[in-house]
Order: sequence, then structure tokens, then C-alpha cells
Amino acid sequence: MFYKKKQQSGKKHTLDTVFSRYIRLRDADENGYCTCITCQKTLPWSEVDAGHFVSRARLSTRYNEKNVNAQCRHCNRFCAGMQYEHGKAIDKKHGAGTADSIVALSSKRSKLTQTDYDALILLYRSKVALLKK
Repeated sequence: MFYKKKQQSGKKHTLDTVFSRYIRLRDADENGYCTCITCQKTLPWSEVDAGHFVSRARLSTRYNEKNVNAQCRHCNRFCAGMQYEHGKAIDKKHGAGTADSIVALSSKRSKLTQTDYDALILLYRSKVALLKK
């Protein structure tokens, strides 16, 4: 049982890494620069975080692409993600009410299996490869 739990946490870490890379590349312009969703600062994609509107602790929205956006490290790490501003920016980007629906979705229980992690890792690796072309 311990081995299985440790193996799954390794897959979660791998998925977090590839998902973060995808989000930052998705939000980068043709020159590789991202604009922070909350303060509008522009930085190279490798110097920003994949900031979560609803905390990563909520597995049901942890890998939701609308919940995660390029965010400068200052806003994400030292300003608690600037959640209010992040939510307003999500509504502007995806339509009014999107932030509220993400919050509602976050209250649902979610569990990912080994197969789920493997499938998501493959999906986001292929999306990263497409963006790098």
C-alpha cells in the first residue's frame, strides 16, 4: 500500500510539472513572453508560475485549464495568488460566471487513478510538444 501511494505521488508530481509547462507555454506570446493574469507584468515563460485561482489542494480543479493561468511569481507566491483579481481576469478571459463555476466545481470530490495520471501526463506532454513547434 505504501509503495502504491508513493508511486501515485510521483505521478502527481510529474503531471504537475508537465501541466505547469503547458499552461505557461499556452499563455506565452510568439516571443515566449507571458503577461501575468493579475498584475499584467510581462516576463519570459520560464520565469512565471502556473497560478491557480482555486488552490491546487482541490483536486477537482487542480488540472482545470480555466483555473490555471500564467502568473508572475510575486503575485502567485507572495500575494496569495491575488485571488479576487484572478477571478475577475478569468471572467474577462472566458466569460462572466466562469470563476463562480470553477469555485462550485472545486467543492466536488475527485480522485485520480494511476491510469488517469498516466493519461493526463501523455495528454499534456503532447500539448507541450505541439506548442514548442
